[in-house]
Amino acid sequence: MPRISERPVQTSYIFLTTLFVYSCLVGCEKPIWQNSLDSPAQLGLAVVDALNRKDVERLDGLRVQREEFIDWIWPAFPASRPPSNFSGDFAWSNMNKKCNTGMEKWIARYGGHNLKFVGIRFDRPSETYDGFRLLRGTVLTLQNAAGEKWELKILGSIVVKNEKYKLLSYKD
Repeated sequence: MPRISERPVQTSYIFLTTLFVYSCLVGCEKPIWQNSLDSPAQLGLAVVDALNRKDVERLDGLRVQREEFIDWIWPAFPASRPPSNFSGDFAWSNMNKKCNTGMEKWIARYGGHNLKFVGIRFDRPSETYDGFRLLRGTVLTLQNAAGEKWELKILGSIVVKNEKYKLLSYKD
C-alpha cells in the first residue's frame, strides 16, 4: 500500500493556518471614514473651499453620513438608551434636516465670496464617548477679500475617530 507523503499535509496545514490568521486580522481592521481628514484645520479649510465654490455636495461629504451615525455615533449617546431610547433613524432624520437647512443657509450667506481660512477653535470642553471624541463649540475664523476677519459659528461638533476628523453637523 502506498504511503501518503507528509509534505503536502504539512503544506496544507500551514496554508490553512495562514489563511485563518489573515482572515481574522482583516476582520479586525479599523474602518476608515470616507472623506475624513487628518486635522481640524484641514476640515475647516475644506469647508471654506466648499463655501467659496457653493458646493453643497462637498459640504455634505465632510460630515458624518447616515450609516456612520447609526452604526458608530448614535449608540454611544445616552439618548439612544432607556429611558429616552430614541432610534438612530429618528435622531438621524432630525439632525439631517437641520444640516441640510444649515448648508443651504450658509452657502446663500457666505458662498462665492472668496473667503480665506484663518483658523478653527473649540470654545467648549470636548466629550469622550465609546470609540470617538467630540470637539465642541466650533468657531471657524475666516477673512474676506477686504481683510476683515469673521468668526462664524456655523459648524456643529467635530467627531474624532481613529485620529480622523469629520463634522457631526452644520448649525441651522
